[in-house]
Amino acid sequence: MKIHIGRLELAALIGLVITLGVSSVTGFMQDCAELRQEVLRIHILADSDQEADQAVKLQVRDAVLEAINQDFSGDGTLEGTIACLEGEMDRIEETANEVLAEAGMPYQAKAELTEMYFTTREYERDGSTFSMPAGRYQALRITLGSGEGHNWWCVAYPPMCIDAAVEGQAAVVEQEILDLGQTPVYKPKLALVEWVESLREAREQ
Repeated sequence: MKIHIGRLELAALIGLVITLGVSSVTGFMQDCAELRQEVLRIHILADSDQEADQAVKLQVRDAVLEAINQDFSGDGTLEGTIACLEGEMDRIEETANEVLAEAGMPYQAKAELTEMYFTTREYERDGSTFSMPAGRYQALRITLGSGEGHNWWCVAYPPMCIDAAVEGQAAVVEQEILDLGQTPVYKPKLALVEWVESLREAREQ
């Protein structure tokens, strides 16, 4: 049996599909916006892309993560983590500078808690990958020398790159990050989020 769809019915069907699509994208963008408010990134910028500068960047990473590991085992909240780190900026810089000095580097490190823009980033963890949507995040930024080389980044809260217990609110946020990757049409939606956020960032510059 043939089913004939009139123009009005077809227009209504197309409108419904568009409405559902817009609703899905809008909901996804709202989820991304909420997630950005719940996360602390860590960002280490190398002095240059020279092999020695890139190698020492990773040495600084390892030393700093080991030094601040205890700061991610507090009350399990983003606010508590940031409060701990605010009192550790000098120690973080000292740790980084010790590594730089031992490697014979002619520059020093600067550590700061700031808000900064990130493009969409993909990260591997325990054999799987997850992506963080583009936008502005709170971040612990460590700049080595001029900071003109390729960077290393991770998620510091929840501690997805730090050997710390993930529980309480941190565990909830971690699951939100992982669940985001299960969203239908995930990558195209991420691309749309990055396009919108990059336009917003450009307007604010």
